[in-house]
Amino acid sequence: MWKWLTETDDEIIARYGIDKWYPSYADKNHNNEELIRVQEIVLYLKSKVRDFTFEVTEWPVEYNSDIQPIRPGFKVGTIDVGRLFPRYDGMGSWAKELKPDAIVVGVSLENTSFDCGYGTLRRLIEEAKVDIYLAGYPELTPVPQGDAFDWDDISSKMIGRWEQFESIPKELRDMSIKCNLNTCTNTKCRDCAYQRTYNRFVSEGKTGRDFDLYCAKHGSYGAWRYEADPETYRYRGRIDKPFENLLYLSYTDDK
Repeated sequence: MWKWLTETDDEIIARYGIDKWYPSYADKNHNNEELIRVQEIVLYLKSKVRDFTFEVTEWPVEYNSDIQPIRPGFKVGTIDVGRLFPRYDGMGSWAKELKPDAIVVGVSLENTSFDCGYGTLRRLIEEAKVDIYLAGYPELTPVPQGDAFDWDDISSKMIGRWEQFESIPKELRDMSIKCNLNTCTNTKCRDCAYQRTYNRFVSEGKTGRDFDLYCAKHGSYGAWRYEADPETYRYRGRIDKPFENLLYLSYTDDK
């Protein structure tokens, strides 16, 4: 949003879809806390940058589980494409309804670890026949569609969440942080682990881009997608039990 509002004069329509179909997102506290953050961000952008249309809605279809390999031919890593389908189906429906010039999808470097997200479900948006931009693409340039789309090429060019995080004002950075390191009691909280490891990188004089590339290399995604082993690869490079921690992140303050 910051990039589009500051680098273009395009008319912007932003929609926030509430995840009510999937059990872990159905929790009212989750949706309420996230929506409060979103509304704070919207107020900031409208007052500090320029006006735009903002709407809150729900994704228009129900959730049905659909477990598939994390990438074609991979043996152990799986992903529930069913929980992503309502979002992509919703974005495609919105594009057909609104008939915009383009749609922006929140896919960045870290999302290139698997194919059953944008790589598979983009067809639902492409049906709307509009330009498609990805949040992690470094330039405001639409990505190829149909047979011209090359996921490996796109993945190698993506930037990640922490480089994007550093590109926005501090006020927005504070609003976008998902979890409080001082109050979270979940020892396996991935959001806290990312924040904690990022803080450590910054303390050593490194940047958000350095951290993104560190994660991509150890997670075998982005420019390192080719290093993933089909026999062992799981989500973002996890090679042990399905729900264990990502080994390259710091889950505690211990070095």
